Amino acid sequence: MSLRYAVLTLLDIEPGSGYDLKRRFERSVSHFWSASHQQMYRELHKLHAEGLLNCVEQPQEGKPDKKVYSLTDKGRMELRDWVTQPAAPQKIREPFLVRMFAGHHLSQEELRSALNTQLRLHRGLLDNYSEQNERVLNSDIALQERYWLAHQTLLLGIEAEKTWITWAEKLLEELDEKCEEDGQAVK
Repeated sequence: MSLRYAVLTLLDIEPGSGYDLKRRFERSVSHFWSASHQQMYRELHKLHAEGLLNCVEQPQEGKPDKKVYSLTDKGRMELRDWVTQPAAPQKIREPFLVRMFAGHHLSQEELRSALNTQLRLHRGLLDNYSEQNERVLNSDIALQERYWLAHQTLLLGIEAEKTWITWAEKLLEELDEKCEEDGQAVK
């Protein structure tokens, strides 16, 4: 996948300015795809130049004109063509797991500290996703129906974080057991 299709997808849901798009991206797609502000604007200009987006300038008082982007018919066709293609599963790219792979270089205390840090971060993500889920569940029924598939990606994120947390907690328990077997104090 590329940023191209994330942008087309978000603009298919609702037209918007670069700023609007970046905010929507941060609240949704950024949980499984990353892009900087500059990359987003470069992609908008590229898609517009290719005829996949319309751009209407809206005057603003005391500010530069606001450019509002929307999909053209050509943009919708490209998005549809892309969506119909099978997607290969992606391998996990998680820097922490590479560190764990080389974790035999860490002391028990360093390992526990690293795992606890990751647990805090993943619990924070789970809390964030759960709050988003509550907002979705408390939103208008028509909106819930319209974004049903998008909501499913959030639910997968919740399950992924729960799995990560369970894995790390189990690993910490096993470290405690290993320390007890080796006669070391658990820290």
